[in-house]
Amino acid sequence: MNAKVQIQLSEQLIPFYSVADIISAYSLASESAIQLRTLTNQISKATVFVKAYAEENKVDSTIFAELENLIVISHQLANSQADTYGLELKRHKQEPDDQYNAGDLHDAYSLAYENTSWLQTMFYQIKDEAEIVKDAVKQNIHSAVFGGLDNLIHIAAYLADNHSNTFDVEREKYEAAWEVSKND
Repeated sequence: MNAKVQIQLSEQLIPFYSVADIISAYSLASESAIQLRTLTNQISKATVFVKAYAEENKVDSTIFAELENLIVISHQLANSQADTYGLELKRHKQEPDDQYNAGDLHDAYSLAYENTSWLQTMFYQIKDEAEIVKDAVKQNIHSAVFGGLDNLIHIAAYLADNHSNTFDVEREKYEAAWEVSKND
């Protein structure tokens, strides 16, 4: 009796990803944090310029305190984020796992989304505070002096919003893939 035995291997139910995928996620997050940190530095420099101009025009410089504090906090957040992503990149490059799943990528993009959303919120707070300062000094200083600062704040808010949206889309994509794989 010649019986044919046919073995069919089941399809891999859980999609796996490579170390390149996780490194790509943290690299994108790191680059975003570094860009936003750079913009925060430039916002700080522009604020120093406007404050010095205000002091030359006999404006009480304490009006800038809240704006400066928000900028410092934003800078600390961006530094912390860049450091976190740098550590994750180093960890995955030096000791990569054999495989990653959608949950790992969901975690990476969720972290990036949350952190970038925080910076986005900070830039909108900075924008609002700069408007308060501009309004408070409008008797002594023309609003054009704030032009560079305003532009930098708008660029930073736009980039933070754009990065946040990108990370949110990726987060949702991997969350859906992870949920499907858990139900299989």
